[in-house]
Amino acid sequence: MPISKIATNPHFGIFSVEKLIRVAPTLAVWGAGAGTAVALFGSDVPLVKKDILSRVPIAGAYFEVPEPAAEE
Repeated sequence: MPISKIATNPHFGIFSVEKLIRVAPTLAVWGAGAGTAVALFGSDVPLVKKDILSRVPIAGAYFEVPEPAAEE
């Protein structure tokens, strides 16, 4: 009687490579949605506009915050 070899899949806890490949598109869509929501809700905050949104390569010019004039 031949002895069968036990083959295990690499995994980390309950996450295996097959599970991560299967849920990757869903995670990407949820991540893009969450990032869009944060940008939308944070677009009224001047600090977010100046530090984050104005540095986006394509749409950064739309979120420019004018610098206040220095008083002397």
